[in-house]
Amino acid sequence: PTKVEGKNAVALSLIRLIMMEPGSDPLHPLMGVGLKRYRYGLNIDQLKTVIEQQIQTYLPMYQNATVMLIRTPDKIVNIEITIDDVTYVYDSATAPIPISLENIRTT
Repeated sequence: PTKVEGKNAVALSLIRLIMMEPGSDPLHPLMGVGLKRYRYGLNIDQLKTVIEQQIQTYLPMYQNATVMLIRTPDKIVNIEITIDDVTYVYDSATAPIPISLENIRTT
């Protein structure tokens, strides 16, 4: 197995939390953003809130994280999470699960 440390470990933890479907871990059934659920008919405010709550609950050492959802010209959304002056980006243009703005909603 590969040992991941530093910024790479933070990035891996964030991606796992964002991609994980709630219910995947029987010991923590509410853990996971479940990004697939937000692919279409996206509610940006709801997704941002869920990401922030998940970080506070399951990655409490990163409670100072700032979450931003960035709309791009090609109708997708990127997730940017800044922790201690380092920004981690979920780039929907290259990600396995893109976040589309086709049916976007805001509260």
